Amino acid sequence: MKRRRVQFTATARRHVLRERDWWVTNRQHVDAFTSDLDRAINLIATLPGVSSSYTRVPGMRRVFLERVGVHIYFTFDDESVIVRAIWGARRRRGPRLADAP
Repeated sequence: MKRRRVQFTATARRHVLRERDWWVTNRQHVDAFTSDLDRAINLIATLPGVSSSYTRVPGMRRVFLERVGVHIYFTFDDESVIVRAIWGARRRRGPRLADAP
């Protein structure tokens, strides 16, 4: 199995910081977000096709982190995975996905 390089857009980096800060402030298991995110990143780096299509944006995929209630939105090719957003699954709309890595 080939491991792809994983990059985060500026938007996705902001989302990670926001979610991490929320978990530190509001939850007892402060490491839940970071450990689940790390596992998901490792998964999509090696097996990006296990995710589901996000049909609103052609080529976009997403994976759901059930314990923390967020989706990771990303695109990929043979060489890399680009994480576009980390977005709460309970929100009524999807994230804005306009920026480059």
